[in-house]
This record gives sequence, structure tokens and C-alpha cells, in this order.
Amino acid sequence: MAPNTPGIKFLKKFLTSTKKSNPSMNNLLFIGYGHMTQAILKGMRAFLNPQQNIIIAGRNPANIELFLKQEGLDFIKLKACNTICVDDMVVFLTLKPYAFNQFTYTGVANAVLSALAGVSIATLKQHLTANVFVRFMPNIAASMGLSATTMYLEPANTPQTPHLVTLLECFGSVVSVDKEHLIDASMATNGSSLAFLSLVAQGLIDAGVREGLSYKQAFRLVQRSFEGFASLLTTQSPQDITTAICTPGGASIEGLSVLEDRGVRGALMQACHAAVNKYR
Repeated sequence: MAPNTPGIKFLKKFLTSTKKSNPSMNNLLFIGYGHMTQAILKGMRAFLNPQQNIIIAGRNPANIELFLKQEGLDFIKLKACNTICVDDMVVFLTLKPYAFNQFTYTGVANAVLSALAGVSIATLKQHLTANVFVRFMPNIAASMGLSATTMYLEPANTPQTPHLVTLLECFGSVVSVDKEHLIDASMATNGSSLAFLSLVAQGLIDAGVREGLSYKQAFRLVQRSFEGFASLLTTQSPQDITTAICTPGGASIEGLSVLEDRGVRGALMQACHAAVNKYR
């Protein structure tokens, strides 16, 4: 699937505006090379080019070489190191939280954007120096340009702020929060939620197979239902959608009553709470 149009527009705006007002914003450094790094790079892919200074650093960044080649991003430089120079770079911290303090960081970063769950800005400052610190919570849909991302900046308003917002918007939508702890809270709504929704999707597919559909048929129907549901949510609340579907004494309300009896709503809330508490 091609990157979404809003994401492309945002990235184009980022690349053109920052060249004029802040050339160093074209110096991008990714520390880490796992799934989230790959998802973000894939979401940004359309307007990344060899003229930019883009680096991926880590202990063994060669692990991402095949991905970069497949995505046409093999112009990105790789650096295997234990000491990482962040001077004048926009730094994406997209490695595992436990690995963050295994590196030594030198220089003054233009900005540090951290996706490290549970790692506060106060902790980041013990290891890194930067003009601006950003904590953000994306999700894996960044690869499609559709991440739901929360963002917290410190300081909140600087000349770089609009550029940093635009940078994150290039791989999805951004919701800014004014309290840092809400970044970890958003693990419930966007960080881990796609894993929970995947469990729901698989359950619906299995239900279709149980009732006689082929796996392929059930998968396609659930896939399209999720797409339709996402569109409905742009104009309606979940309760509005439920009310529109459930006729009095009908099949859908009968099924919903079973889900309520089994505590599905409460189980989801407890699962989200457990995910958030993991990093509190």
C-alpha cells in the first residue's frame, strides 16, 4: 500500500521548509534498527533521498541492510559503534529501552525524539545533551503512514517545534499532550492497541471459519470490516455504531450480551492498564 497522501504532504513540507530555515534538520540519526525503526523509515520513504545525511547507528546495524535494500533506502549510512556522536543531529531513539544506556553519547543534538516506553526526559538528559527533547509513542502502522502518535515536547515551544511536529506527522497523525506521563498512558490507546485489536481480528476470523467460511473468505471480510469501522469512527462514536447495528431482539445484540457477560470490555481495560503499568 502506498503511503497516505497527508503523510506525503507533511513530509514534503518538512523537507522543503527545513532546508530553508534549519538545514541541520536534514541530519537524521536513528539509534536502533528493529521493527519500529523500520516502520518509521518505511512511512517516510517517499521523500528520503541520498542528498540527506541519514545514519542508522547501533551495535550491529548491518541487521537492517536487507530491509534498506528492499525498500530502496540503501543510501542510508550504517555505523556500528558503542559511542555515538549526536552533534547537530535530529536523533530518533527507536531501540529497546533496556539498551539505551549501553551506549555513550557525545555532542549536542539538534533534537532528540525518543520512542522509549517508560524512559523519562529526565533520564534521557542524564545521557544526552540536546536543544529539544521529544517523547513520542507511535505504533507499527507508521509503516503505512497511519501511525497514531502521541507527542510531548520539552521545552514546549521553540522555533524547531513546528518542524518536529511535521516530521512525526509524515508517518501518521499526532496528538500532542501537555503532561509527560500521558505518553506512557497512551500505550493503552495507540502503543499496544494494535496488538489487542489483532487478537480481536483473529478471533473474528476463527469464528467465520467455525461457521463455515474458508479462512481466506473470513480474513477478507474481517479486513474490510476493520477498514469500514475505522471510517465510521471518523464521524460516529462507538456507541452510535453499536446502536445503528443492533436491532431490538436481533442477532447483534444477542452476541453483544455474550461479550458483556464474558467481561470483554473489562478485560480490554485491564490489558491496557497492565501494559501501561509495565513502564510506570
